[in-house]
Amino acid sequence: MSDTTQFRVLDFDCPTCASTVERALSNVDGVQHVEVHYATGRVEIEYDDSVTDPDAFAETIENQGYTPQPA
Repeated sequence: MSDTTQFRVLDFDCPTCASTVERALSNVDGVQHVEVHYATGRVEIEYDDSVTDPDAFAETIENQGYTPQPA
């Protein structure tokens, strides 16, 4: 089943940072769509909840060197 979650990432320094996170999240199994908004630090992820969960996304964002917060 499809679900959506959001995070805020307040430590983006540039648009490339946002692109890095977007690319990493897109590679997580079960992710169907990712939108990262550099200016607001908002990350929205649509995913298959039978395959993955928000904890995996938080870990992926952290692995890229950024701090995710629940939106």
